[in-house]
Amino acid sequence: MERPLLVSVDEWNNLEWLEQAQSLLEWLNNIDSGPILLMVRHSERTEDIDVPTTIRAELTDLGHQIAIEFGRRIPEKWRVSIYHSPHARTTQTAERISEGLQDQGTELVETESLNVLLGGRGDIEQIITLAHQSGFDEFYNQWVQKQIPFDTLEPIDDYLQRLTGTIVARFSEAGPDDLHLYVTHDIVVAASRMAYLDLSFDDGLAIPFFGGFGISLTDGKLVGFNKGEMVNVTRNLFT
Repeated sequence: MERPLLVSVDEWNNLEWLEQAQSLLEWLNNIDSGPILLMVRHSERTEDIDVPTTIRAELTDLGHQIAIEFGRRIPEKWRVSIYHSPHARTTQTAERISEGLQDQGTELVETESLNVLLGGRGDIEQIITLAHQSGFDEFYNQWVQKQIPFDTLEPIDDYLQRLTGTIVARFSEAGPDDLHLYVTHDIVVAASRMAYLDLSFDDGLAIPFFGGFGISLTDGKLVGFNKGEMVNVTRNLFT
């Protein structure tokens, strides 16, 4: 039976913030074997007005629909494990992707909430307040340059060590058909992308909804993928 469309073809093809998601899906279609890591930002959320709404923001109706369609478009050849941060918008994105996988008949191995995908440790209200005051891009730059007091936010190097340990532990038993999908926040995507791929610091937080990057281990070779292009991998996450 033909499945009903949740979003129109024009909407899927022409939403500007979906460009990176579309290229990631195309990349998945063209890879014969893995395992594969995808690190993506959550789907479209409600407007960012103040600190409480930033912390508690949920997906828009369109965000829910796009996440289901994203899951539907993951090729059936992959065995998918989804890991997400505990926030509502990432949890909802993971749930909707799972629905899409079920619609498509793609195997879902597990879904798990991971605190490490929230970002660096610290007082979340204080962190978001500082980000609102300075602007999120400037806040991220200050974190990378170690200008934020360590008692406010965990140093980025310590955070990336924890995140990498989590990723590597899950890849230790991954097979060639396994896809590990991490649904997180723009600051986590930006930090991990900078750490794992050969990219300029200037890329910053320019990450749309469902934007992100991928890394595959194909025929014993690590390959990175970002914004529609192959890039060098600077850290081995598969050992």
